[in-house]
Amino acid sequence: MYSVSRLNPLARLRASSLVRYTLIHTAIVIVLCGSALWLVKDFSLGFYQKRQDHFVLEQLNSLSSLAKNSSEYEFREAVDQLAEDSRQVLVVLKTPDGYLGNLNYLPETVPVAPAMGSFWILGDSVLGDERFQRVRGSRINTPWGPMVVAYNSSDFNLFVSRFTLALYSAMILVLLVGLVTGFLFSRKVMARLHSINQVTAKVGEGELAARVPVSKKGDEFDELAGHINHMLEQIEDSVEAIGSVTSSIAHDLRTPLSRLRIRLDGFLRKGGADAEDIIEAQAELETILHTFNAMLELTKLEYGQGNLEFSNCNLDEIGTEVIELAEPLAEEREQSLMLEVQETLVINGNHQLLFRILFNLVENAIKYAPEDSEIKIVVDRTSVSVIDQGRGIPDSEQEKVFQRLYRLDESRTTPGHGLGLSLVKVVADLHGAIISFDRNDHRFAVKLTFPS
Repeated sequence: MYSVSRLNPLARLRASSLVRYTLIHTAIVIVLCGSALWLVKDFSLGFYQKRQDHFVLEQLNSLSSLAKNSSEYEFREAVDQLAEDSRQVLVVLKTPDGYLGNLNYLPETVPVAPAMGSFWILGDSVLGDERFQRVRGSRINTPWGPMVVAYNSSDFNLFVSRFTLALYSAMILVLLVGLVTGFLFSRKVMARLHSINQVTAKVGEGELAARVPVSKKGDEFDELAGHINHMLEQIEDSVEAIGSVTSSIAHDLRTPLSRLRIRLDGFLRKGGADAEDIIEAQAELETILHTFNAMLELTKLEYGQGNLEFSNCNLDEIGTEVIELAEPLAEEREQSLMLEVQETLVINGNHQLLFRILFNLVENAIKYAPEDSEIKIVVDRTSVSVIDQGRGIPDSEQEKVFQRLYRLDESRTTPGHGLGLSLVKVVADLHGAIISFDRNDHRFAVKLTFPS
């Protein structure tokens, strides 16, 4: 049998559902939270960046108009004034004489307006600190040389760096929370599955009474545990039934087989057999074959083998047919048979099977009820009952009588195979009927209640 416990630790770790579910849960949490944080960053920082770009393009448009409508001297004065008055604006004009403005070089990678680009500057030359800063700007070409205008975004860059740090910290926190919650959730799930695995292992080792624990939560695992326990109960009942049937076969068929063997030994001693001896031997064989055929028929009915035709069946009419067939048997014991129809009962079923089980119940009543007593078939709106005046089946034996070949000790001296009530139970289950017993000192009733 395959077992994960036989794998080496690394292979067991890879095969562990706990690890897989934890990682899957963590990945899902990270993707969802990361997407949410990215959207927050994109909308918030993107909004401020667009405002900065708009400000730079407005300054460039003003300077471009000024360059077209003024002299070089006036334009240079305007650039100097802009560099001195506005700390938010970074401006540089490259002339043959050098650089004019508050930047000491012209970044060549900055695109021409209205496109925007980023470049690096050293903060101590403009911003009053010694850090490198990344700024965004654009350029235009004037009659006196190329010109770049950028936005002094030192405060914005500080905000971005802190926001990014917070973003990474949040992602690390999400990762840790995802791992912890995923592990706890997966461990709880795997603990429930582990209890199921333990029970199935016990059952595989022969401990059929083992059952999966069911909590009071009523969740899907409890529903699964209930189904598994029901299946295990059926398996345990089947194994017990097989043992009981085997014992019953050995007990009930031992007598006819022994008699048949004695007859055959007698034939050998006599050197032959007359017609009467052969007929008696055939009767013994017929008894044995009838038992096996009845068991085979029960098995086919129980597992739904064979084509059974269902139609509307009137239990009043079936009861009348049963009484007509069973009346000669009752007359031999001076018993009376009666049919009492309180209300017509029509169900969807198989006429032949319903007739057989009702006849079996009446035949049992005839066998075990006292002589000169009354046996009654009562039909009402939902049920049919067979009532006699016998002692009936003891309460302690009522569940066992449905087992194949099971017979009460007092009935082993009467003809029969112990399969009649087994057939009644199988056919009742096929029709969704419930069998119940009602017993007192002067009355015994077997009732079949059909679904309404």
